[in-house]
Amino acid sequence: MKKWILTLTLLLLLPVQAFAANPTDDHLSFPDDFRIDTQIVNLPHDQAVLVDIASNRIEIVNLNTSMPLWNNTYDRIFSYNVLTSSNKLVLIVQHKKSLQKITLSTAQATPGKILSTVTLPAHLYQVVSGNGSQLAWSAPTSTSKEQIVVQSSKQLSVYQAPWKQASLTTTTTIQQTFNYENANPAQVKTFSHYVVAQYNGGSLMQTQNVFYIWDTAHPNVKAKTITVPWNLDADFQLQSNELIVYTTNIKGNPLGANTDKPFPIYARYNLATGQPVYEMIRTLADRDEKWTTDYNNNQVFLIDNSEQKNYLYDRNGKEIWQMPQTSENTVSKFIKYENGLLYMIVENLDHQFSIVKQPLL
Repeated sequence: MKKWILTLTLLLLLPVQAFAANPTDDHLSFPDDFRIDTQIVNLPHDQAVLVDIASNRIEIVNLNTSMPLWNNTYDRIFSYNVLTSSNKLVLIVQHKKSLQKITLSTAQATPGKILSTVTLPAHLYQVVSGNGSQLAWSAPTSTSKEQIVVQSSKQLSVYQAPWKQASLTTTTTIQQTFNYENANPAQVKTFSHYVVAQYNGGSLMQTQNVFYIWDTAHPNVKAKTITVPWNLDADFQLQSNELIVYTTNIKGNPLGANTDKPFPIYARYNLATGQPVYEMIRTLADRDEKWTTDYNNNQVFLIDNSEQKNYLYDRNGKEIWQMPQTSENTVSKFIKYENGLLYMIVENLDHQFSIVKQPLL
């Protein structure tokens, strides 16, 4: 474990006139294999959960002091859910060839405190272990029970307590189509009675992301399918009754984006209808240059290398801020913009990381 002194400011990242210098000498510990594309969930009181699925590491950090409050590494993190209203973090993890549901506190006074640990049935672990399956957990709501959804290469299965057998199963349409040479499960998430499964379909050295929306309250109704243009990476979140999709292009030939039309940077879809509620469509100055889009704290952060600019929007597409990029020596990851402050994780050329907090003037 290395500790990096936080001397970087966003002067390395953005123009000096946009920020007041605010260096800090607080410390933040990062593991040697920490990656800039860690997943982030913001908490109250300027705390955040950082999840690195590749290294199966999770931690809670204080964004004001840049100090880690709690961290742990598991054999595998299958699912994580932050329940902000109850100050809880629910994990489904692999531990010594078993599947465990661990509930932790995210309260300001007790971050990471274990509230409960439940070992799930062995057969459920066998369903997801070692075969590329994905898993999602969702809390009970007024219209649905607590459930676990397993996404395999062939089907989606819903389990409910006491988790003995699947209560519902469906085969997704992407697995039945001839448009792809292969269709691999990427990730699955569930909210209330909705399940959203992401697949990566491949054909002729090209790739396409497909989202499959299944309403388990009406399991016999045809599921909704949303496709992303070829050769774009896509990530997604579920918020209330909406699917949030945001994209990044894949550079290279023949894995290049279609240059004949504009690209969807960010979109929100109604889970009940599958129809777009809002779409941010942009024609980029140079489609061969990479763009990266992130969504956090109900905000969209776009890094557009074709224009050498960074953009920040609210969830409805209203521009909050834009600024030219000025440094090629750092890579950044958006955390949030709140109360006039922009929070970022910044990586320098020496693979050293800082959490930077700067005012936007």
